[in-house]
Amino acid sequence: MDSSNPPIHKDLRFSGEDWYGREFGAERFENCVFIDCDMTEITTVGTVFDHCEFRGVALNASVHDTSRFDNCVFSDSSLFGATLRHCKMTGSQFRATAMRPLTIEGGVWSWVNLFGADLRNINFDHLNLEESDFGEANLDKATFRGAVLQNATLRGASIEGAVFTGADLSGVQLAGLNWRKARIDGQIAMLIAESLGAIVDN
Repeated sequence: MDSSNPPIHKDLRFSGEDWYGREFGAERFENCVFIDCDMTEITTVGTVFDHCEFRGVALNASVHDTSRFDNCVFSDSSLFGATLRHCKMTGSQFRATAMRPLTIEGGVWSWVNLFGADLRNINFDHLNLEESDFGEANLDKATFRGAVLQNATLRGASIEGAVFTGADLSGVQLAGLNWRKARIDGQIAMLIAESLGAIVDN
């Protein structure tokens, strides 16, 4: 295959496909819909999914390296045991999709909608999560060390035991969250105090 001219798949509908263990390289899927497909243990390297929908798709134990899922929608699907290394997930939405256990190693997850998701124990360390929506999500014991959460939504999220040390929480509504057992640093403690109306003297 000529890597300088990767195949492009546009406006296609894949239903009930058995792609177990298939390997995908530098190819593009644009405005495609995947319905009830078995994509268990697939591998993608530099693959691009742009404005695609995954409905009832099994992505269990799949591995994705430097791939992109731009503005994609995952509904009633499963990422159980999946690994995402340095992937770009900008603008993607996850609805009623199994997200754990999930391994994330670097990447950009800005503008991602994870509203109400079960994300317990997931490691989001050093990710760009700017403007992402974690509203009503279960983030118990999740870690966000050094993550960028500027203007992200945490309203109604459970964060017991979550780690935010070194995270950028500027622009986040911090009041109303239960910070019990959450791990924070001095800068975040000051932001929380200010969100509650305190005047912090330097």
